Amino acid sequence: DITHFRRAEEAKSTFISVVSHELKTPVAVIKGYASTLRREDADWDQSVIRDGLGVIEEETDRLTALIDNLLAASKLQAEGMRLNHVDSVGLADIVARSVERFAPQTQMHTLQIDFPADFPHIQGDPVRLRQVIDNLVGNAIKYSPDGGTVRIEGTFDADEVTVAIRDQGVGIPEDEQPHIFERFYRVDNTLSRQTQGTGLGLYLSQAVIRAHGGTITVESHPGQGSTFRIRLPRA
Repeated sequence: DITHFRRAEEAKSTFISVVSHELKTPVAVIKGYASTLRREDADWDQSVIRDGLGVIEEETDRLTALIDNLLAASKLQAEGMRLNHVDSVGLADIVARSVERFAPQTQMHTLQIDFPADFPHIQGDPVRLRQVIDNLVGNAIKYSPDGGTVRIEGTFDADEVTVAIRDQGVGIPEDEQPHIFERFYRVDNTLSRQTQGTGLGLYLSQAVIRAHGGTITVESHPGQGSTFRIRLPRA
């Protein structure tokens, strides 16, 4: 039975193709704006220069995030997920900061937070957990092309805390849901082919949550949105 091997080879080929495209795009944009701004026959006013530099900064951040994900995936494959700095973490604060970063980037979505005032802190790696929340909120926006509400809810009991990220997007077919946390896997639909991504975000997110002793699951129906649910132990 070589089905798994063939699937792995196909995923690798797709990954190489996608990453090549993902790397080319920001590099081309950075090159274009840099070349334009340094033209000796042009006398740009400050607003044009400022806007151009802003685009270069955004594309550089995008390129950095892509490289970081590639390095993290490679390191995870070789060494497993390691938590760098474990401390008392307020997930409600991490969610609030994530929403602050994403809200100005979209006019079509309403980002809502619903956490009880006494939501408890947990022990964890704040940098890693922030990456997970940012990835899930970013995905909720990206895969809701018609807009809608992205709602982040927090609940807890005596043993664990739960964070749920709900969107009103395109949803995920049932037969694809078992695979979305696999390395390089992307749902095969028109929207996925039109959006940026390498299929590493959920793979890395699951590794982070498992390293904290928790779980991450998805509930979704095509056309009815998705809910990603993180459960983490309080102790």
